[in-house]
Amino acid sequence: MKYQTRTFLLLIVVAFAGQLLFAAPASLKINGDTPWVVMEKDYENPAIQEAIRDAERDWYKVFGIPPVVFKDNPRNSWDGAIIVFGSKANTAHLLDAEVPEGKEQHRLFPVKVKNNPAIAAIGSDTRGTVFAIYTFCERVLGIDPMYVFTDQVPARRGEIAFTRDHAYCSKAPTFENRGWFINDEELHDGMHRDPLGGNVISMEWMDKILETLLRCKGNMIIPESSPYPDATVYDLCKRRDVIITHHHIAPLGLNMMNWPKGVPFSYITHKDILEDAWRKAALAQADKKVAWIVGFRGESDGAFWHSDPATPKDDAGRAAVIAEAMQKQTDIIREIDPDATIVAALWNELGRFYNDGLLKVPDGVCKMFADDGRGYMRDKGDGSDLDAGDGLYYHVMMMMNTQNRTTEAVPPARFYSELRRYVEKGATRYAIINVSGIRPAAMSVEAITDFLWDAEPALAKSPDEAMKEYLTAWYAKAFSPQLATELAELRLQYYDIPYMREKMPVQGRWRGARAEHLLQYLTQEMLKKYAAAVEKGEDLRAIDGFDKQFSQAREPLAETAEFFPGLWAQTKKLEKQIPPDRRLFYQAHFTYQVAVHMHSCRMLALVNRAFDQYLRDRNPQAFAGNLQGALAELELVIAEAHKAEYGIWDTMFMHVRLMDIWRTRLILKQTIARIEGKPFTSATRGYMNGSFWGSAQAYMEHGDGVYPYFHKHSGRGLEVLENGEVFKKTVRQQPRRASDLIQDERFNSQHAYSIVPDGFTKNAVLWTDRKYTVGEVPAELEGATLIQTPMQDRGSDRDDLITFKLKKDCTVYVALKDEVRNLPAWLASWEETGWSVDARNHLLLYGKTFKAGETVVLGSILNSGVSAMYGVVVKAL
Repeated sequence: MKYQTRTFLLLIVVAFAGQLLFAAPASLKINGDTPWVVMEKDYENPAIQEAIRDAERDWYKVFGIPPVVFKDNPRNSWDGAIIVFGSKANTAHLLDAEVPEGKEQHRLFPVKVKNNPAIAAIGSDTRGTVFAIYTFCERVLGIDPMYVFTDQVPARRGEIAFTRDHAYCSKAPTFENRGWFINDEELHDGMHRDPLGGNVISMEWMDKILETLLRCKGNMIIPESSPYPDATVYDLCKRRDVIITHHHIAPLGLNMMNWPKGVPFSYITHKDILEDAWRKAALAQADKKVAWIVGFRGESDGAFWHSDPATPKDDAGRAAVIAEAMQKQTDIIREIDPDATIVAALWNELGRFYNDGLLKVPDGVCKMFADDGRGYMRDKGDGSDLDAGDGLYYHVMMMMNTQNRTTEAVPPARFYSELRRYVEKGATRYAIINVSGIRPAAMSVEAITDFLWDAEPALAKSPDEAMKEYLTAWYAKAFSPQLATELAELRLQYYDIPYMREKMPVQGRWRGARAEHLLQYLTQEMLKKYAAAVEKGEDLRAIDGFDKQFSQAREPLAETAEFFPGLWAQTKKLEKQIPPDRRLFYQAHFTYQVAVHMHSCRMLALVNRAFDQYLRDRNPQAFAGNLQGALAELELVIAEAHKAEYGIWDTMFMHVRLMDIWRTRLILKQTIARIEGKPFTSATRGYMNGSFWGSAQAYMEHGDGVYPYFHKHSGRGLEVLENGEVFKKTVRQQPRRASDLIQDERFNSQHAYSIVPDGFTKNAVLWTDRKYTVGEVPAELEGATLIQTPMQDRGSDRDDLITFKLKKDCTVYVALKDEVRNLPAWLASWEETGWSVDARNHLLLYGKTFKAGETVVLGSILNSGVSAMYGVVVKAL
């Protein structure tokens, strides 16, 4: 009986195998004339249609001719090979796809369709079908999913033999919602700015970003730092079937980077205003797929208590306000979509309050933990605070004074190690990756996106082994299989740059895992703070804080002088062996990235040497001589950058505003010129001083018409407003303080001002809505009258923002941030005193003398390029 059973089963297996062999030949050859069969109902779906159009371009790149496309069925006159694209439901009349059940599932396989041998790329749903099409493009046509950012051009082919090695069957993704945050989008908007101002980034370029995201099997995006809730880009996301999610500064998509003038911001005294705005923001996106972010911070990515004087003074009280706001936001979302994915953004103070047990997250809401900008997660580290269904926010690039803006800096081993506990705990519902400019970290972006789709290969090995394996495979694809091992070793050597290690050789302030921006930042800070004293021949040791700052400027350089020659030599050696058509990308990915670290280190070392020598001989001319060497090192960085600017990247480094090598260069040149008594232009560059906000602020200024929606739109934002009541503005009363110097003061603003007699001293607070304190003040101004101004009025357009009459002869000083590009007309006749102060911003003091009885009028700084409101100091003569 057992023998008969085995024989019967064997016959079934043989018969089934025979069917497979008949249905799926071992090798199926296709060429440029192989026709496609596309389902009409699928083509009517915009997301699938876009993927098919991308595939048509891929086909043309490979075969040199556009494809022949049949609708719904192959032609009876054709009995050769065909390619079938479509969803499981709409291809059922042709084949049994056997696609796994579930969202986003897809399969690429050989099959027999009527009289035709076929390659089928079939998906379980819309996004699964999109993924199936792109999988065909990658595995069969050889299209690099990141080709937009890696410049990969597929090989021209006359014929391709499809084998079972090309076949693919998906499984459930590791993370359910997997996306990119296009944050601090300087590299994108600089080269691809929306010419109509409806978004920061042009829709053509954003479509390329979405295409790349989908090719890497991502499904979610924060498309810009601060879009309005009815932004055009969201319509593009809907067309591509990409889930929208939001920045932690934008709960429910409400743009908190541009809170309107004259509207109170408080979830203590004016809850109705915020709740109304949240509801309208949510309604504007109700027709989109959204993973909603809830949380409560203040304006411009700061803690809410910097924007609201009514805030409780203790952490428990502040956490209670945040919890109440998150619960209300959650209730609003669930009214619109009871089954929505809702995520609590535990960023900065929210994460701290949660870890301290002070903050309650609404029931059913996913907790999103964040990393520190260097790739180390800020949960408790042992998984004890992770629950199934939680998620994460992670950086592979970071806008921070110490991180990477133009290089790779977060090795895959780090996120393999850090995210393992999330996978093990099932905290895999949501993952948003800050990819910033994408291009400089293309490998890291693809590596972590691959991990979010399928973490199993990386977690099956140690983090270091998995990283080396991934690097080797990636470099085989990107450059050359023959050089892949050596290139992987070179990248591992690069990751061992002393200050990029988990722990730096000197465990001071910076500790470890930093990047090239730190070197630029420290160079700028040393010169901004102390170059003026050198010019005057002053004693630096007498300046409070100099020794500490100087020590910090030396920390990152430990072991670098010995380290870089070997790394540079190996980089240049392998450069000669790279295939000619890939040398430009090698320049961008390897040579420039090593060069910017190496020459920036040498630049900072020469700046430090200049200060060290000055401490010994007090010789400004020798100081300038050392800075000439530092400037020469920076010019070498720029030369290597230019070699990486080609094709669509031809002005890329012009737009690196947040690291801003150009500002470093101008500060160096200005300092040298001042010491040598030669003319110079400026220590800043470009509109808004090269600030990222040059374009983002221009975009946000369009939103003043119909808050909180972008007023030039005629879509859902205005429809929502027409069906809802716009809240009323409330005027906040201005406090008044008696003064022996000032009278008849008038502040044309909805925000608080305060006159503080004798108030300009060390540790004084300059702004009424920020707690930033002043460091040292010039001795000549100690105890002068201070007019505290609100940071929010940096966006005021009033020419008569501040007016007052003087009781005595006085000099009035305006403290203006040092990034000014266009000096306001009303300030043009004022004298730059050479004095400065620091209060989280470096402020230059401009002065003008007035007679008793004269009226002083201070105006707007809009379009000056300055991102902080000025302060005002009045000193009697």
